[in-house]
Amino acid sequence: MLNFERSSLSQKLSLMSLLATGTALVLVFIAFAVSSVIEHRREERMQLESLSAVIGDSTLTALRRQDWKQANVNLEALKAMDGISAAALYDQQGKTIARYGEADGEALESTAAEDLSALTTAATTRLWTLRMRWYRPVVDDTGTAGAVMIESSLAGMWREILRGLGILGAAMVGSLAIAIPFANRFRGSVSEPVAQLIAAARKVASGQSFGQRIAHSRRDELGTLIDSFNAMLAQIEERGTALANHRNELERQVGVRTEQLEKAKNAAEAASRAKSAFLATMSHEIRTPMNGVLGMIEMLLATQLTEMQRNYASMVRRSGEHLLVIINDILDFSKIEAGKLTIEYIHFNLHDLLDDIDSVYRPQAHAKGVSLYLDVDPSLPLAICGDPNRLRQILSNLLGNAIKFTDSGEIRIRVRLTREDEQAAGIRFEVHDTGIGISREARSRIFEAFSQADNSTTRKYGGTGLGLAISKQLVELMGGRIGVENALTQGSVFWFEIAFDKRRVAHDRLDAESAARLRAMRVLLLDEQEDTRTLLARQLDTLGIEANLAASSYEAVDVLVRAARQGVPYDVAFIDTDLHGNSGLAFSASLKGEPALVGLRIVLLASARTAADPVQRREAGAACQLVKPPRLGDLLECLLQRAPATNKAPA
Repeated sequence: MLNFERSSLSQKLSLMSLLATGTALVLVFIAFAVSSVIEHRREERMQLESLSAVIGDSTLTALRRQDWKQANVNLEALKAMDGISAAALYDQQGKTIARYGEADGEALESTAAEDLSALTTAATTRLWTLRMRWYRPVVDDTGTAGAVMIESSLAGMWREILRGLGILGAAMVGSLAIAIPFANRFRGSVSEPVAQLIAAARKVASGQSFGQRIAHSRRDELGTLIDSFNAMLAQIEERGTALANHRNELERQVGVRTEQLEKAKNAAEAASRAKSAFLATMSHEIRTPMNGVLGMIEMLLATQLTEMQRNYASMVRRSGEHLLVIINDILDFSKIEAGKLTIEYIHFNLHDLLDDIDSVYRPQAHAKGVSLYLDVDPSLPLAICGDPNRLRQILSNLLGNAIKFTDSGEIRIRVRLTREDEQAAGIRFEVHDTGIGISREARSRIFEAFSQADNSTTRKYGGTGLGLAISKQLVELMGGRIGVENALTQGSVFWFEIAFDKRRVAHDRLDAESAARLRAMRVLLLDEQEDTRTLLARQLDTLGIEANLAASSYEAVDVLVRAARQGVPYDVAFIDTDLHGNSGLAFSASLKGEPALVGLRIVLLASARTAADPVQRREAGAACQLVKPPRLGDLLECLLQRAPATNKAPA
């Protein structure tokens, strides 16, 4: 089936011409047929009307005399008339008294004379019937004597009409056959220019050839359309030429600028390399004699000096240490800019690192009258993998700034476990202080190089502004993020988050020395809960250690002292902090007071609720603290930290 919307313009024009011509011819045919039928029926009705008048006059005497024989003779005269198929004569009562042909002989329903005179000729009104009847009352001076009916056959009329319609249909078909070639000829004059426009547009779209033109000699609307299309191509060609010239000029300028930028880039890189090399060289060259100066100052302070000389020497040492810190910052910053700073990946003890930082900076804080607190989440993993030196440098920068800018109050180092899975642990470090704080505007640039909160800060407190910039770079190199916030009441909170890999332990992959040291180790496990003792004993067994178990503090003391007196002392004692009737911390402190147990290494086992802080742990003489249930990597870290020599006789 033809789809009008998808058909071509030529097909649409042909279809429209055919539909228009065919519709007009069909309408003419229908009009002719209807008019022919109406005209022939009108002529047939007039003929019947005249004939019925003649028959009525001829049969009036027979009706008055009731001479039915004469009436039949009068009707038989209709044989000479073509097309008359039947006739009938009715008396005053409407009864048939004479008939001719195939006419129905039933009586008329009306019996009154005035009803017969009122008979109409509409007995047969259907347009397409094959017969026509005509009724006429027979009237004289005395009134209505009867009625006559004449029926004619319309077969001849229809044959004549069909013959005329056939001739008209043939003429219509001939006219349509003649009209189609003319329509095709005129269709080409419309569709061909449009096809040329389509072909030219496709060629332009596919090949970008704007130089072609469509030649024509038309003066109609299609000619105007072609002229407009040619003018459009000419404008596009002119603009394309202008754009090409402009593009070439831009390419030339870009080439020149690129060459200039390349030269400037090379010069900047060379200058940066020279600067980095100069800074690194000068830092090394300055740091070497500075270390010598600091060493000689230390030696000078160890001699007999007057109070004034000692003060002068101490001031020189502090100034030299401060200068050495600045030199180290410049060296690190130059390495970061040059992309030569690398991050190590080694195992280290996080708790020991935090304890070292606390022990170094606590005296500095107390010297200024500021309290320093170390708040460590007891559930933190003990053994992690990363760069301990760079982590120490970040914490030292943040803690040094906190001490520098805090004149009173307290400083708190807060370390929390943010997330943990089998492979890694996310740790958040925070340094809270009650110092001068940082404005919102300064927080946006505090981590930029050579930046301070304001100019007065540099004048009053000193510093280069490199510490925080280096810390930010180090944190990002370690895959973390860093930020600063204002404290709730006073001061600021510097924080950073880093994800560290946890130490993975596989006993069959331990080096030979570590495995031998573990096998030679004597371990005592004191825990009043049998389930905890069993679990920890299984963990130690996976490391190749067969631990002895003690269910009470009295049993543990007896076992430890007896073994020491027999010459086979225990190396490590795991002690639960939650002992019945006794504190694990107090019990650990009492063990350190035993002369026979001087070399015993104590590891505290605590829940997250009862874990001791670093100060309590140090006062109890404990080397480590593990939160139950301990991680296997943390357990190994505690055991290998002070393992006995391999030549020691096994128990």
